[in-house]
Amino acid sequence: MHKTMQVIRFEIVRSLKKPSFWLAALLVPILLGFYIFIAAMSGYNAGEALEAGVDTSDMSLGIFDEAKYLATKTVINQDNKEQTLREYKTKESGVNDIKENKLDVFYYLPASFEKDHRVEIYVKPDSIGIFDDYANPIRGLLSATALAETSEINYAIITDAIDYSTTTFSAEDDHVVDMAELVSKVAIPAIGLAMFYILIVVLGNRLTAAMVEEKENRISELILTSIKPIHLIVGKIISLMALGIIQLAVLIIPLVIAYFVAKKYDAIPFNITINFDPVLILEYGVLLIMSYFLFTSLCVLIGTLTSSAKDANSFMSVIIILTILPIFFMSSFANHDVQPLAYFLSYFPPSAPLALMMRGLFGTLPTWELFIGIIDIAIVGLISSRLATYIFCHNAIASTSKIDFKKLLGAPRKTWKN
Repeated sequence: MHKTMQVIRFEIVRSLKKPSFWLAALLVPILLGFYIFIAAMSGYNAGEALEAGVDTSDMSLGIFDEAKYLATKTVINQDNKEQTLREYKTKESGVNDIKENKLDVFYYLPASFEKDHRVEIYVKPDSIGIFDDYANPIRGLLSATALAETSEINYAIITDAIDYSTTTFSAEDDHVVDMAELVSKVAIPAIGLAMFYILIVVLGNRLTAAMVEEKENRISELILTSIKPIHLIVGKIISLMALGIIQLAVLIIPLVIAYFVAKKYDAIPFNITINFDPVLILEYGVLLIMSYFLFTSLCVLIGTLTSSAKDANSFMSVIIILTILPIFFMSSFANHDVQPLAYFLSYFPPSAPLALMMRGLFGTLPTWELFIGIIDIAIVGLISSRLATYIFCHNAIASTSKIDFKKLLGAPRKTWKN
């Protein structure tokens, strides 16, 4: 235990002294959050622009209502001002004005409009965009006409403007489940999922490099003269997990402080508050720790198998793909009836952490399955760490990147036995 603690202390102190550690702890999550924010805002603005269509408030608009359906030719434009469309007697005159640039947009309701529900729009813009939509003014006219001939309630039903209120009862004691409780059940698995993803992104390459660098520098030959492999492997795993938790704390603590400050001053968007359930936090906290233990053990195992960072990165990409596999099958987790594939991914060790967290996010993970999943992850993590110790005994002084599996499958050297 003393030797293991020495390894842990050495690894943590050495990493904390490196500027790159704090750069990764602070800069990578900030850049990731900034990227998500920019992507979300860009997507929101793009959606708003597509929904709003082309701004026709400064354009000249014309219409020929051959069907004689419209009750009005005045519409409220994007500037919240009334805009009256110029009426034409024929379709050809309106189209000719468009071609001669005397009119910006021309709408034509054919005589068969009430049967085929078709409106023709003619434009001649300076530049043509595939997403340009000039239909908003005519939509407003059609809606105003429909509302004039339909009762308000029927119009609300047809346009899906009804406000639906749902009361949900708990399956355990029939109490009414409020929005805060529903958000809490979703928020804690979502936070655990985000934490685990950050750990993978920020520390993925470092975990394998932690074992490879000693072998590349031939330091492992000196280390094994004074310490047993089991002490080195266990110390590496614990220290790497501790460093990951430190990096998470650097990121999470300011966010938690900001949340409680925003809650105190009622600055939380949509008035959504999260009631942090201690039992739920404990359950998913244990799942997060065991998941990170499994991921760290697998990375250390890869580091013991390879003799160069290049080979380690190749194997590491396989581990990453297997870990994030549930993301590619999101639809299997979203249903209340859990799909067989979701069950498989929940107990397949590399993908089990994300699969269990995603099932918790969608409310399809009972407590007993969560405990079984945690035990499964812990057992495979222990096996991986034990296997890493065994392989390190045989491959610690390898000077070539080629892995000799025949040698690895042989009996361990007696001098390196644990």
